[in-house]
Amino acid sequence: MAAPIRFVATQLSRRVYPLWQAVSHQRKLTTQVQARWNTSVYLQQARGLSRTSVVRCEAEEDTEGGGSEESELPVVTWEESVSYLRSSEFAERYRGKEVWWDYVRNHKGSVPPQKTRKTCIRARRISTGNPCPICRDQNLVVDYRNVELLQHFICPHTGEMENVLRTGVCQKKHKLLIKEIEKAKDHGLLPFAVPHKEYDYEEYFRKHPATATDTKTG
Repeated sequence: MAAPIRFVATQLSRRVYPLWQAVSHQRKLTTQVQARWNTSVYLQQARGLSRTSVVRCEAEEDTEGGGSEESELPVVTWEESVSYLRSSEFAERYRGKEVWWDYVRNHKGSVPPQKTRKTCIRARRISTGNPCPICRDQNLVVDYRNVELLQHFICPHTGEMENVLRTGVCQKKHKLLIKEIEKAKDHGLLPFAVPHKEYDYEEYFRKHPATATDTKTG
């Protein structure tokens, strides 16, 4: 009598144990997902955000004029930017260095990325916690008439523009810098050197043996 009971118990354990193990694993996953959800909700409440505002921000990040005026960045003219560059506040903040000198971009791992961020500002809001040297300071306006700011991104030895991986500016501001620097050179606000090249003018007067007209053919 004991043998059939033992056989039945063995068969039940073989069938019930995998089912119980799967149910316990599912409960564990549900607990982890609930904990992550509670953590995200708590962080949003701590930052003063709600889930509706986060969804609205993601939907309106590529549109113009979305959101309230209080969260949007103020509009600064290039004249105000020039006054800021000559003020004591600017001198105290950057201490005679370039505006990108102390910038360090946060990244994962030990190898830094080989490309900078596409943009730091979307819908007139800063969309990252570590904006580039230009986007982090709203008083830095890239304009061809703001020569003092453009000179921060030009090497004083070669006269060429600094490498974007060294300055750390986002791709959008880097393209704007290239455009405004070339425009400032066209208006004569920035100096540029034209390379001198030596020409052999004998090649243009048919005195070269290969192009001479007085060669005799036998």
